[in-house]
Amino acid sequence: MDYIKIETDSPIPKYKQVINSFHEALENNRLKKDEKIPSINQISQKFQLSRDTVLTAFNDLQARGIIISRPGKGYYITKSDVTRQHKIFLLFDKFTAYKEELYASFKDQLKRKASVEIFFHNFNTKAFETLIRESIGNYTAYVIMPIPTKSVSGIIEMIPRDKLYILDRGRRIYGQDYPSVCQSFKKDIYNALSTGAELLKKYSKLILLFPEDSHAPMDLKRGFVQFCTEYNIDHIVTSHQPAGVNKDEAYIVLDDKTLVTLVQNAQAKKLKLGKDVGIISYNDTPLKSIVANGITTISTDFDAMGRSIADLVINKRKGHLENPCNLIIRNSL
Repeated sequence: MDYIKIETDSPIPKYKQVINSFHEALENNRLKKDEKIPSINQISQKFQLSRDTVLTAFNDLQARGIIISRPGKGYYITKSDVTRQHKIFLLFDKFTAYKEELYASFKDQLKRKASVEIFFHNFNTKAFETLIRESIGNYTAYVIMPIPTKSVSGIIEMIPRDKLYILDRGRRIYGQDYPSVCQSFKKDIYNALSTGAELLKKYSKLILLFPEDSHAPMDLKRGFVQFCTEYNIDHIVTSHQPAGVNKDEAYIVLDDKTLVTLVQNAQAKKLKLGKDVGIISYNDTPLKSIVANGITTISTDFDAMGRSIADLVINKRKGHLENPCNLIIRNSL
């Protein structure tokens, strides 16, 4: 009976813990076809569960054809080749065009080995907690883009440790505690800008537009300042959108709305992108390869991120992966 695991302080209902214990025992070959299993009373007494709780679990297992009741003899395993269909809880921070690419890659890599239900927390702690709390026990795996603050660690810890995967954000806070595929923002922006250093040196100043309410990682600012300091490039970080672009300056912009404003302003001033003024946008999309004859971007590979996290989930790997990031040079630089 040691294959039955009941955690009294777990938010997963006890009857679901019983069901999950049998599934995992079958998947790990700890139970065989025609093997007799403990009775309802035995499980109830050993784990201090009500008979109704155990009976609910047994009824579910019988409905799935996993166990059978033989009158006067007890319950027996009816099949040992039980493979649960993966049902994945996928929690994104917010919906964007590049998250759509990530989601499509994730789904494609799963190749019908799992169903996926996607949710968004929009950096709202209450929504984050509610979505996770209501999901507990209903999925075989949880792929989470966490709110990058230690204040939500208690919420994340509600998820069974062996079913949790961290995606995209939170590498420093959570990425080493759970299997993860994350960006390394400080290193990524530093390396990307270093790749384009010769192009950037032709501008008199490099400006990072870093809105206070953007939820952008602070490591982007740190990596930017490190690059500019080491390459002796005049620079500023501002949370305010500039009134307009200035000749011989280059701008790094984190959101698409500000990107459009900068491009329109440069056009209005008849400044040529890549010659009179430079623009780098964060996170690539197909549209950015077309806008203004091509916008230079710093972007992680969202397709690779989707494939990598799907591989961790399906194969139950425990790696901590840094997703690749590149400077994609186009006309605007």
